[in-house]
Amino acid sequence: MNNIIYSNIKGTARKWLFCILTSLPLGGLGWALCSCSDMLESDSNRQVFEPALDQKTDSVFYAYGIMQALQQLADQYYFQNEMRGDLVKPTDRATTHLRSLASFSADATNKYDSVYLYYKVINNCNYYLAHRDTTLATGARNVVCNEYAAVASFRAWTYLQLARQYGSVPYITEPVTTIGQINANTSMTGYESILQGEARMLESLKARYSEDQLAVPTFNQTSRSIGMLNWKNERGQNVEKFIRPSKCFIPLNVVLGDIYLELGQYEQAATCYYQYLRYQGFLNPSNISVNYNDFMSTFYSQYSPIFKDFTEWPADYNSAKNSSLYNQVPTWENAFSHSAASGDIITYIPMAVNYTMGKTTDIPAAFGYNYYGTESRGGVQVDGDEIFSCPKTEDIQVAPSQTYVDSARRAQYYYFTEQVKVSPFNWIVKSQPLGDARASIVTQGAGADSAYVYTLKPSTAYIYLYRNTTVWLHLAEAINRMGYPDAAFAVLKNGLHSELPNFRYLEVYLTDQQGNDSIDENGQKVLDMTQSHIDDKYYLTPESYELLTTKLPFLAQTNADIFRNGTSKSFVGIHFHGAGAVEDLYSSYRYSTVLGAKIADINRKFGLNLTTYTKDDYINAMEDLLCDEYAMEFAFEGTRFSDLRRLALHKNRAGTYGSGFGDIWLSRMLQNNAPGITTQNCYLPYK
Repeated sequence: MNNIIYSNIKGTARKWLFCILTSLPLGGLGWALCSCSDMLESDSNRQVFEPALDQKTDSVFYAYGIMQALQQLADQYYFQNEMRGDLVKPTDRATTHLRSLASFSADATNKYDSVYLYYKVINNCNYYLAHRDTTLATGARNVVCNEYAAVASFRAWTYLQLARQYGSVPYITEPVTTIGQINANTSMTGYESILQGEARMLESLKARYSEDQLAVPTFNQTSRSIGMLNWKNERGQNVEKFIRPSKCFIPLNVVLGDIYLELGQYEQAATCYYQYLRYQGFLNPSNISVNYNDFMSTFYSQYSPIFKDFTEWPADYNSAKNSSLYNQVPTWENAFSHSAASGDIITYIPMAVNYTMGKTTDIPAAFGYNYYGTESRGGVQVDGDEIFSCPKTEDIQVAPSQTYVDSARRAQYYYFTEQVKVSPFNWIVKSQPLGDARASIVTQGAGADSAYVYTLKPSTAYIYLYRNTTVWLHLAEAINRMGYPDAAFAVLKNGLHSELPNFRYLEVYLTDQQGNDSIDENGQKVLDMTQSHIDDKYYLTPESYELLTTKLPFLAQTNADIFRNGTSKSFVGIHFHGAGAVEDLYSSYRYSTVLGAKIADINRKFGLNLTTYTKDDYINAMEDLLCDEYAMEFAFEGTRFSDLRRLALHKNRAGTYGSGFGDIWLSRMLQNNAPGITTQNCYLPYK
């Protein structure tokens, strides 16, 4: 384990700050003029000789410049998180850089360890925030506020990533443009102070601007082509890659929520997530909805190493019935296509289609895809069919870990069987240990490709930062730590929408004609069993229902037209993505059953010797259940290490099983990477 923080830190800080300064030809901007062929070129004909930011026009030029800095950071951000998590493993073809990240032994020579790339983004943002005229308007409309908030969100997100990977770093909020400024910006600041500073900045913008003014910019473009790929798809057609400008930005409330979540300020985090979902939903509920994944079918077992041993399907499994659950097009798998047009995506970093069009990425190549090659119809072959169309290679450096495989294989899949007359819930639901359907993104080739395992997500050269699913699950994480584990479970089972009150745990008592409680012979109030819902099918407590109608009013009447399901089933529990019909009242995926099993598992693994369970036990177990969900939902997207570290910090703060339990938990989660990793020694060397 190499976790050296250089003793000559001032010299190190000066070194990378000087590199930033000497690379800034336009008085401090960390990006040169875009070439005419660059994917992030603006449509402006204006030639900028001075870095003025006092005009209404051409601000897109500066915003795209910041995005170029993010493109340069993309691979490092991705590999720092994915390789240092527990869901992937380096193969024998992996580079030394990837291997040392995975083993937590990276030193100052590692290709993917450079604070310079983070500070290049930050310095660009600092320059913009310091110089942009925020009073510019067209008529009564301010034309700057959306973009200004977006740039502030970029900086906050970048500092959040720095904090996760390095702990203490210099906190710089002014642009570095002179040697004197370099000498003044070398002291180290703890991550909590940095994140609190960024939260204050974003909160000041929330106080200053309306929700509409905080919405991400679109530059009046819904979609924009960034060029043709070098290869053809499985139908022999040329593939054109598009970006949506709005998805190149991070909504302010989303990153602010994540900062509060990192700091353990759970109510503030939940409030930010609610505000994002509420106001994006007000614009269009499809902006925040989460649909179901493709249903499980025997087809999966034909090509996935996760499912190929599952040959005995239930005798009463009815694929026709399963495929007709809802009419909505599923969004989960569509998110990981070369068009990346799914509504589930909030923010991505799109990489160029080839070397001549801008910044490219090494991520597809690490997973065995020749994204920048010219082969046609070179995708993964299975039984004569092409599963993933991106040209493949045999030089796979990163593969799913056994931890991921085991987690996917253990999962129950819930399927519909027969209709019964139990109004209003008219389906009996059964389950079988068939695995998590989201593992269908992992494929094993046939014939000459049979020795190779490929994963779909990294093949598209989009680096996903946020999806709607991210916000819903982070909301559940915050609500759970607020003390409402049953409400957090609702995000997995049902979703927070108009039908959730059907699952309330409800005690209704009989009254006499005068409205007084009816009393039995023992002096006890008498339950009205026709109205009460008190068995374990009903799990949402009165306290959680009040939370979801007041403080976080997803279920309030005023929001009935936003968080509304109806026949389209726009909102489902996130666990539905991989497990099928978990939302039904008669599904065995129930709060008491699932959480009880998770507590028992934690009790055994960590030798806690619990004999009775408290609410704190349920909160800790719900958090572990969310960790499992993150593994299936966000695998291979570049978030895993940050998720594990954040959850470990929650456990340390809570102290349910001692103040250091989070470190014990993290060490266990990463024991296959490097024994003894904790929240104290997990940081990368600062260089």
